[in-house]
Amino acid sequence: MSQKRLQFALLSASLLVGSAAAINANIPAMAQHFKDVPLSMVELLTTIPSLFLMISVFISTFIARRLGYKQTIMLGLAIVMISGLIPLWIDNFIMILMSRGALGFGIGLFNSLLVSMINYFYEPQMRSSMYGLQSAFEGAGGIFITFLAGQLLKINWQAPFIAYGIAIPVFFIYLKYVPKVETKDMEENTELQTQQANQKNASFLPVLSYVILIFIAAMLYMIMGIKIASLMNEVGYGTASDASFVIIVLSLGGISAGLFFGKILKILKQYTTTIGLLLLSLAMLILGMSQHLIMTFIGGFLTGYGFKIFMPSLIDKINNSNIPHKNLATSLLLVGFNLGVFISPYGSALIQNLIGTENLPILFITNALFFMILSSLTFLITTIKSKKMIQMTQNIIEQ
Repeated sequence: MSQKRLQFALLSASLLVGSAAAINANIPAMAQHFKDVPLSMVELLTTIPSLFLMISVFISTFIARRLGYKQTIMLGLAIVMISGLIPLWIDNFIMILMSRGALGFGIGLFNSLLVSMINYFYEPQMRSSMYGLQSAFEGAGGIFITFLAGQLLKINWQAPFIAYGIAIPVFFIYLKYVPKVETKDMEENTELQTQQANQKNASFLPVLSYVILIFIAAMLYMIMGIKIASLMNEVGYGTASDASFVIIVLSLGGISAGLFFGKILKILKQYTTTIGLLLLSLAMLILGMSQHLIMTFIGGFLTGYGFKIFMPSLIDKINNSNIPHKNLATSLLLVGFNLGVFISPYGSALIQNLIGTENLPILFITNALFFMILSSLTFLITTIKSKKMIQMTQNIIEQ
């Protein structure tokens, strides 16, 4: 089998990871159609996938051990395919709400397992590039599905769900080109990595710090997506339509970072996470101080670029290190990310209460400060760890 085909097939499922947000622009039209349903319930259609995603991420490995890893990913893709298209034919709000929950469950079912499959098929150096490409595919899929859904919205409120039809070719590409992986082989590979980690007295504790870090960063990152339209309107230089272009530019920044992540990691090495957070700090500062669209587009691009350096760097730290129980660690990381995304509106309100103002430019500048603090902390911790490693190496040489 061609390695290129295998690589594309493994990455193709990532096109659907960010698809839950594709119908966000559909909410006003759906609120108008379901007039008897409270607006807060209609808005729940955008957040409920994250809740079910977190549940399925935790149980995906358990299911994979019984069904098989490829089969579980295929099951997740099938659930996304069916649940994504259901609202095309159903005009019942509760059924649509349930389908959105199922969509999130399907995505969570294969999300963390995609990393396990990459770990199985590739050596550490190639894995790093694949994590970046996976991130790029997520961004590309998010742009395509969201753009298509936005265009289809011109027809009626149901038409945007046609965009989930992309799951059909993805399902068959994965079915045809990704070989079946024996559960025994996958488990032996995972067990070997855990034994090697245990032999080196590796600790699971760093994973908890990564989960806390990504939870905070995701919460701050999503504030940009939630507030950018209001920010541009408040300052007086853009419309909601302009804001949608900023989100597209953000996704393009993420794709760019993903494509070059392997090379970026080679250059920045252990400081990749720090630089990603530093770029996010700069991006938020630019957005907070911007007075016109060009600067906001630059800030949006840097936001996507910085985050798609930051998040894959944590996945790489977990899967190319001596940390034991990598599948569990990756799952926890994804849960931390989705939990941060889910509570982002409440995090925004909390920050505004802390700074004592609803002024959005100040909110973004405060975000920049928080990202700078996170960047400084990771730089300090990484530097201390590097010095300890150098000292240990010197002691071994002297002995």
